[in-house]
Amino acid sequence: MKRSSRKQNLFGYRAQAMVEFAIAAPILFALLFGVFEFGRMIFVYSAVTNASREAVRFASAVGYDDDGEIKYKHCAGIREAARRSAYFMNLQDADITITYDHGPGTASFHTCTGTVDPAYFISSEDRVLVTVTAEYRPYTRLVPFGSRTLVSSSARTILGYVKLASTASATPPPPTVPPTSMTTLSSDTPVPSDTPTATPSNTPDTGPVYTLVPPDTATSGPSQTPTDTPTLTPTSTLTPTPTMVTDCDNVTAGTISIPGNTTEMSMTITNPNPYPLVVQDIHVVWNATTGAPGDEPLKLQSITLADVFWTVNDSSGNITITPVVTVTIPENATSSINFTFDKAYQNPNGSESIVINLSTPGCEGFPIHRP
Repeated sequence: MKRSSRKQNLFGYRAQAMVEFAIAAPILFALLFGVFEFGRMIFVYSAVTNASREAVRFASAVGYDDDGEIKYKHCAGIREAARRSAYFMNLQDADITITYDHGPGTASFHTCTGTVDPAYFISSEDRVLVTVTAEYRPYTRLVPFGSRTLVSSSARTILGYVKLASTASATPPPPTVPPTSMTTLSSDTPVPSDTPTATPSNTPDTGPVYTLVPPDTATSGPSQTPTDTPTLTPTSTLTPTPTMVTDCDNVTAGTISIPGNTTEMSMTITNPNPYPLVVQDIHVVWNATTGAPGDEPLKLQSITLADVFWTVNDSSGNITITPVVTVTIPENATSSINFTFDKAYQNPNGSESIVINLSTPGCEGFPIHRP
């Protein structure tokens, strides 16, 4: 009888433990999965925030990236910077929006699309704004977490080009002359015939200047030593500072001319300023795929600007050329840039653009462009 009672008590304890576990298990699992899902949501939010920051940091830098493209215009490079920061989220192009505005509180005026956007050019205080969007979905329904759209936007001013308000250059201060070194010639010591003789010369404002006579022309016997003490004045060399120019924004470009029955595309440039402009590089876009008659490819063969001619031989339809010699746009004149192709340019598609970046100090931020 006692052994049977003990077995009944053992089975009773096991049943009680199962009931208690059945009551506590939902709460325990809800707590564990809740911590897991909440951590995932914070992780996704942090990744979206970092992606927008890294992308806008890349886009706000002035210069060229590893692909040879201007950073703030390289849409594909900006999106790739966001994807590198959040590589595990598999961000798509539609999840990354790149826009530009004129500063805090202003509306966006342009959106960066495609691989490289040739239609936007920076001006003073422009900003780039990158918005990254990601969808959070919980793995389980044990917790009351629903799907959420996480959005992060970051903006930075594109710094690097500043227009100066005046062309006046400060006059450099006079050089600071260190204490003069004194050289005393003894008057009671005869000078041998093979020793150079110091002959004073009257030079205004610089003290006496002494000319050394070679030994083969020196006279015999002691020479008279000057009674005054010469002062040696060092000569300072000043390095000139480039003068920044203004009014670079009044240089105008005419419309892109494509006659249709010739192999040329051209654009006029009017420089009303009294100084020439130095060309840094030239970016040109044309219909290289179907621009020739019969929708055939069109290859760029040469460029002429300000009487300077150089060959290109490119069929990509989108290139940047840096002249190997100094090319300047004449002052107070209207000149022309001409592009010559291997066939007649008869099928323009509206994507044509010409951008001439300048290296003249003060004009770096004012490219000449069409459109």
